[in-house]
Amino acid sequence: MTGTNKACEAIQRIVRELPELDWLSWTLAEARALTRQRTWVPPKPQDIINLADDSETRLVQSGDQLLEVLIESLGRLEAKLQGETPAAQFLWNKISHGVHLPKDENSLSDYVKLHLEEDLRQKGIVANREVQIRSGTGGTSGERTDIHVDAVSPVGSGSGYDKVSVIIEAKGWWHPELETAMSTQLVERYLKDNQCQHGLYLVGWFSCPQWDPEDFRHKQRPKYDIEEARKRFEAQAIEISKGAVGVKAFVIDTGLR
Repeated sequence: MTGTNKACEAIQRIVRELPELDWLSWTLAEARALTRQRTWVPPKPQDIINLADDSETRLVQSGDQLLEVLIESLGRLEAKLQGETPAAQFLWNKISHGVHLPKDENSLSDYVKLHLEEDLRQKGIVANREVQIRSGTGGTSGERTDIHVDAVSPVGSGSGYDKVSVIIEAKGWWHPELETAMSTQLVERYLKDNQCQHGLYLVGWFSCPQWDPEDFRHKQRPKYDIEEARKRFEAQAIEISKGAVGVKAFVIDTGLR
């Protein structure tokens, strides 16, 4: 039956079996859109009241909207990192006076996850859904830099649940595959053959004079500045967002002041 989650799952299985048929991805996107229309639940009066009472409160009914909520939240995180009492210090290890080393990508991912739990869950930023945040497991030892964000709400009479999801892939700006991992890792590994079709590529930009120049990661960093990085990754995200796949990029300033 069209317009159901089971129909979408069946089409997705066909997409996996016949990847050479590019048009099937559009069929899947249309099936998901139809399912959202048929299972859509209008906002509750209390949700509308919450929106009026708090300018930061958001309704989330799609993966695109959840991405926008996450971008706004990461903007608030960056403000904390570079604020009057900069929280960026917690992403660095002090070696000696004026000399520091950035913590690894897993630490960045954990820090972002803790922020999202406080900012989105505890503050109730999403009015009409329960936000669930968890760390990914990774494919190899030590690889755990992805964050899964689900926004869940009951469907109809409560007989099921409607879920929209985003996978966040976090990278330090020294990563050797920084400029290609948005496509090769986030899209082609995490979003491929996955009901979740929305991803956020998060780059921690650790640029600052306090970084120990002898650190091998310092020597692997890109030669362009943070503003150029933002333009590059935003353009790349637009380019690879095709069919049902939606990707955003966010470069966050994690440098010391």
